[in-house]
Amino acid sequence: MKKMGKILIFAVIFGVFLVFPALAQSATQLPTREDWPKSRLQDTYMEHLRDEGYVPVIDDDGDVRFKVSGDTYFIIIDENDVSFFQIYMGFSLGSINAEDAFTAANISNRRSKVAKVSISPDGNIASITIEMILNDPEGFKFIFARALSLIRNAEGIFRTQLKDLSVASKSGGYSDYDSDAM
Repeated sequence: MKKMGKILIFAVIFGVFLVFPALAQSATQLPTREDWPKSRLQDTYMEHLRDEGYVPVIDDDGDVRFKVSGDTYFIIIDENDVSFFQIYMGFSLGSINAEDAFTAANISNRRSKVAKVSISPDGNIASITIEMILNDPEGFKFIFARALSLIRNAEGIFRTQLKDLSVASKSGGYSDYDSDAM
């Protein structure tokens, strides 16, 4: 009986110091590009988008393009960092004052979760992205609908700010949002 007790104690010690740390380490390792080549990422994103009713295509850069309510979105594929997930959408600002666009983007970024608005250096294009790190590339399926919603929300805040700033600049006054930005 003493021998069995010693064996049991040895097994527990062996498990605690050798086996469990090895299991914990393997559970926290991020996916590799060997496990997730570009084609597998593309196929995974395309399949999910089709299942959700979208009509995705692979663009010339190898990213996945799809439309939501007439707007074009992209899932950007970074084959060197397969745990990185990004959805991007962009649009022309037309004749909007670049300073107003930068101000509206800053306000939107402060008020939005995850989604961020950026303005091209020339002030002609606005882009909205969500970016995150996923332990498993298939994890995007669980956050995809929310990510699109967050992008739409950031866009709504941005466009509202542009409208308010335009009205304020035409009237020569400040909007409530201008004072918030100061």
